[in-house]
Amino acid sequence: MPQALADVRLDGGVRAVLAPPPEPQPVRIRMHTASTVLYSIAGFLFLCSLLSLLKSTDNLDNYPPAYQVGRRVGVFLLPAILAAVGYVVHVTTRERRTWEAGQDLPERQALWQRHMRVWQAGLLCRRCWVAFFPAGSTRPDAPASPPIPLAQFPSWVMAGAGPATGPATVPGRAQG
Repeated sequence: MPQALADVRLDGGVRAVLAPPPEPQPVRIRMHTASTVLYSIAGFLFLCSLLSLLKSTDNLDNYPPAYQVGRRVGVFLLPAILAAVGYVVHVTTRERRTWEAGQDLPERQALWQRHMRVWQAGLLCRRCWVAFFPAGSTRPDAPASPPIPLAQFPSWVMAGAGPATGPATVPGRAQG
């Protein structure tokens, strides 16, 4: 197939069907719902605290300085605690999810490499516009494949590189 794709005369649709299997991409790690909720509540409470502090008409001059500071800063204590807890939840779940996502990466890479070997073994008949696998191209004991319509070629590549590719599971053959 790599030689067939090098032909500049191929149609774009044929190129898309005969394209190599996509390489496994890193798993996108989403933010934990609990941290999102905690951040939202902390932001809402922070804005409420800020508005209440700005609208406050209390005269605090007669109170001790510690009380004045506590009255002005204390309203931001709960939003700060919620934001800190949200951050801890975010960091711990992100580390765990990143570790879990990385656990199957070697298996996905190995499967992709098997897909690539099968894809590279495929050939294109430009006269008939079908693909096929010659005898022994995917495994030493593999028979030649029948002509494969181009639309079905990607599924043959995926099936031919699966974990169980014994003689009874050759794509297009009945088992038994």
